[in-house]
Amino acid sequence: MSQDFRPDHICAKCGFRSSVFSKLTDEQLDRLTSNKTFHFAKKGEIVAKQNTPIKGFIFLRVGLAKLTRTNPDGREQIIGIATPNDFVGLLSIFSSKNYQYNIIAIEDCEYCCVDYNLVINLISTNGDFAKTLLEKISQVSDLMMGTRLDLELRQLRGRVAFIIFYFGNEVYKSHKFSLPISRREIAELIDMRVENVVRILSEFRRDNIIRIEGTTIEIVDPEKLHWIKMHG
Repeated sequence: MSQDFRPDHICAKCGFRSSVFSKLTDEQLDRLTSNKTFHFAKKGEIVAKQNTPIKGFIFLRVGLAKLTRTNPDGREQIIGIATPNDFVGLLSIFSSKNYQYNIIAIEDCEYCCVDYNLVINLISTNGDFAKTLLEKISQVSDLMMGTRLDLELRQLRGRVAFIIFYFGNEVYKSHKFSLPISRREIAELIDMRVENVVRILSEFRRDNIIRIEGTTIEIVDPEKLHWIKMHG
């Protein structure tokens, strides 16, 4: 993992300003710029490790990362995907002194880490910022709960269609993309058995809904895939 700072990493010019930091004054943004570090992480590199101390707010600028938990038996389970402009780990940053999961790059990533104590100070001195941050935390919580409920209500084919649609429409915004996670990780994300995920992907390919070449997936019939996502 490398660390760098360049003038174009000024917070006022990036996603910070358009998200929860939009309520900060110029002087506060200058302090933010001076108290953050900029990092690169190669695919497969650990950004943060479960049970290690939280030192700051992680803001993902470029790339994708997966959130995983290591179970007592040592098995690692994927629990979420972080995309650009996400504050990774926002839900637990005030409830625990340690990371509750691992954060691992699944693509080459660029991210900023903002000093934890500075953010706490900004919360105590800027009520609008504190309110915006609470709103962001609530949005993240609602999205996670809503997504989990949506998945639980879907049949198996609907769940697989959901995850393909998610990566195509929400992450890559393209009908053709390289799937960044394994079949096993897909199964963990949507609470299915691996063999069912593999079987349904094969059915989608047979029915000419998608094409699969290695890790590359192309959505051939988006309308049909969307119908399956909604109706199972």
